[in-house]
Amino acid sequence: MKLPSIQYLQEKAVTALKRFPLSIVSATIGVVCAIYLIEHEHYQGNLFPIINLMLCAALGIPLFFCVTVFSEKLNFSFKIKALLSLIGTLILVGVYFSLPNSDESFNTTLPYVRYAIYNITIHLLVAFAPFILKKEINGFWQYNKVLFIRFLTSVLYSGFLYVGIVLALVSLNLLFDVKIRDQFYFEFWVIIAGLFNTWFFTAGMPTSLTDLDNDYEYPAGLKIFSQYILLPLLMLYLLILYGYGIKIFAAWDWPKGIVSYLIVCVAILGILNFLLIYPYSKQKENKWIATFSRVYYFILFPLIIMLFIAINMRIGDYGITINRYIILLLGCWLTLVSIYFAIGKTNIKFIPISLFTAILITSFGPWGMFSVSENSQVNRLKTILETHQLLENNNITKEQVLDSISTNYNHKFIAKNEQLLPDSIKNDIKSILDYLNDHHGLTKIKPWFNNNYDTEIASFNQDKRKWERVNEAKVYMNALGLEYTHHYTTKNQNYFSFTSENKYNSVLTITGYDYQIKVNSNYNNNVVLQTFVINNKEYELKIQDNENMLLLLEDKQLKSALDFDKLIKKLMDNYKNSNNNYDIPVNEMTIVSETEEIKLKFVFDNINIKTDKKTLKPNYFNGTLLLRINEEIPLTTEEIE
Repeated sequence: MKLPSIQYLQEKAVTALKRFPLSIVSATIGVVCAIYLIEHEHYQGNLFPIINLMLCAALGIPLFFCVTVFSEKLNFSFKIKALLSLIGTLILVGVYFSLPNSDESFNTTLPYVRYAIYNITIHLLVAFAPFILKKEINGFWQYNKVLFIRFLTSVLYSGFLYVGIVLALVSLNLLFDVKIRDQFYFEFWVIIAGLFNTWFFTAGMPTSLTDLDNDYEYPAGLKIFSQYILLPLLMLYLLILYGYGIKIFAAWDWPKGIVSYLIVCVAILGILNFLLIYPYSKQKENKWIATFSRVYYFILFPLIIMLFIAINMRIGDYGITINRYIILLLGCWLTLVSIYFAIGKTNIKFIPISLFTAILITSFGPWGMFSVSENSQVNRLKTILETHQLLENNNITKEQVLDSISTNYNHKFIAKNEQLLPDSIKNDIKSILDYLNDHHGLTKIKPWFNNNYDTEIASFNQDKRKWERVNEAKVYMNALGLEYTHHYTTKNQNYFSFTSENKYNSVLTITGYDYQIKVNSNYNNNVVLQTFVINNKEYELKIQDNENMLLLLEDKQLKSALDFDKLIKKLMDNYKNSNNNYDIPVNEMTIVSETEEIKLKFVFDNINIKTDKKTLKPNYFNGTLLLRINEEIPLTTEEIE
């Protein structure tokens, strides 16, 4: 085997640069931006313009690659190719300005979701663009085979090159004590994955795409991989899903939402598998491939029905989100593809073209995934609020006026409407507000409120780091008179959390006691919470779960106990349905026990109570134990471990 010379590699690199200049330039710009971001990772200013430029450059790699192969396949003149490149550049400029220019925007998620959709559609376009106006089924398959193998080869070479460079840097550090900045490792990875990988990939593309239709050489390894690895895995997954389907109908237990994702993944895996071995089905000795391929699409129909049942149940319960819209869209696409091939059609170009069209059409407009999901969640929130008399004629009826964002954004907010709604409904409201805030913004629900907090939120968030800013969903949930918190409820178990007003006060009166011990623990039976030594005697704090008691042991012997029972029952009676369980008076969060020898007082900062089978048990608590030991000899030392 003759190794390629340096001159040959240089010629291939120059040829790739001349053939795919804009793709390689885009990769270079993206790498430079990425290195800049790595070097300025702790910079507090606005890095969004650099991030957006990097993302658009990354999008430019497949976009300009597509322009090149499309122009070459159709023998376009230089002027037409230049015009297509200009259109591609304008598309990237449009994408750049559609992205948020700072993290102070009310919503920075949705534009990047759109970006991800655009990225998927452009990569799908790469798969079929050169052959969209030509039948050439074999040429189309060979072209995608080249893309697939070239991608795997590029990843393999890039991976080995990166590992080699990293080992060299580590060796320099260990052997010669050369200090290597941590950022260098990431920067080398960016250069190799972004620039080298792109350049290497494009350098291996065949010079003439027209000749591919006359190429009937099929890699044996690809057939072995598809037939003996992918196909058995596919059969295993199909058996699992069919077994789950039988369980559903046998127990009449409706499918879970996760099954929709599994069906989509298995269906796409099967389609990919049959695409990889498609040309072998034309050979006489492999006629079973064509037969099984057609049968596979009939096998998919029951699974697709199960997919629609599962996703529609989720939509019926929780409305449409972007994820559910995409699953529904893929279900429709799988139905279309299955019908197409089940009736005997064999044009495999239909698969990427139909998926590209479906995603592109549903990425914009009032019928698109973004508008439909936003309207669905807004309407769901509207129905919930109207049902519970919090919204009438598109106006909040019991709006709680917030004095100011800065004073409201703390733990002492008292929600006036908390007792009007069950916990499950409050959880639904919080979930909807979080989803809208994360993906669409709250623009459509703000007109329901008499007060608009946008200006105050913007002022409060100005010059603050991201984690210090006010959450807009919290503000508007508080304006509904509701606490912005998740209520942990299940069919058999409820959790209630109570917090003392003392939690926000670092000063605790300890008059009459000699020792103060901080206690923080999950509530587990017979677990030692704290061990400490006083006057050469070892003391332990221990939980007795079955009786809801905190025990104090001296040298393994019980000396005193604090009974939780009355306190937790009183808290549940007084505050379970209260509109505020965050500022409970200290005296209601305190238990005391006193004997001739020992005086105990426990002041809870927080206690989480679990109700299970009509019993009440602390699930978690923290607070301060005050202790006084009455002995003839006065205590002079304190040792706490």
